Amino acid sequence: MNGNLELTTKEDLAPGVSAHGVLSMLPIVVIVWVVLIGCAFTALLAYHNMPGQRSDEAMVWPANNAIKLDTQRANLLVFIHPQCPCSVATLNELTRIQSICGARLNTQVVFYSPIHEHWEDTSKVRQALAIPNVNITNDTDGKLAQQFGALTSGHSLLYTSDGRRVFSGGITPARGHEGENLGRNSIVQYVLDGKTSCDKTNVFGCPILDSPSDVVINSRGSKHGDE
Repeated sequence: MNGNLELTTKEDLAPGVSAHGVLSMLPIVVIVWVVLIGCAFTALLAYHNMPGQRSDEAMVWPANNAIKLDTQRANLLVFIHPQCPCSVATLNELTRIQSICGARLNTQVVFYSPIHEHWEDTSKVRQALAIPNVNITNDTDGKLAQQFGALTSGHSLLYTSDGRRVFSGGITPARGHEGENLGRNSIVQYVLDGKTSCDKTNVFGCPILDSPSDVVINSRGSKHGDE
């Protein structure tokens, strides 16, 4: 076998290059390969744990004509970009929340809907429609996202029946990942016990708005006359 390797190497190698030289490079090639794999894995892990942009200015239910505050129940809003693959995990986590909270929670899934696109029948919309006790709202050109400060797909906001915000953040542990997480637990805890141990978590998803400067807070008490 060694004889065949030596014969092949001699035939294939360029003049001046020895088989011993090629073999001596093998450890270096392996090290470079391992380093590249490690860098790629590290970059992927960093991406999964990189939170999206957020705004937390809407401390009370903003004045708007599209979604009315339910004054008998807690109100949960989940903002979704229909083209965001990571938001499948958010909707699956919302399903878990609804399986516990049910009709005790007024839940609205708000889908970003650019005026010149036709994203009303995407897989995310169909997934949301299958969740019990959930209402769907199309957010034309992100007007509601601007008012509630939802810059990133998956941003979930929980308001009391009198319009105070008690939670703002994501309901997944990482980008596109499901599992035990503070966001989901905080919402369920508030609905069941009327209190929450965590009022803010990171949001993992694709951008809905380009920057925090796009947010237009129009909260009751500041410009309530516009409602």
